[in-house]
Amino acid sequence: MPWCGYWGTTGIAYAWILPLIGLVLMGVMFFVCSRGFGCMGRRRHSSGDVSGLQREVESLKEDVRKLLRNPN
Repeated sequence: MPWCGYWGTTGIAYAWILPLIGLVLMGVMFFVCSRGFGCMGRRRHSSGDVSGLQREVESLKEDVRKLLRNPN
């Protein structure tokens, strides 16, 4: 007798379930990864966010220039 029981139709009749479960899990993981990371990590920012960050960078650059001129 083989180690997994009788070699009849009972083992083969449900053999389609494991590949189906695997495909469903792959589909779920693809969906989760695509929603979590976006399109390869690119995220859309509104123009207000970008302009605010640019203003902040410019103010930080100006602060660095002031510190370099007055090393006290």
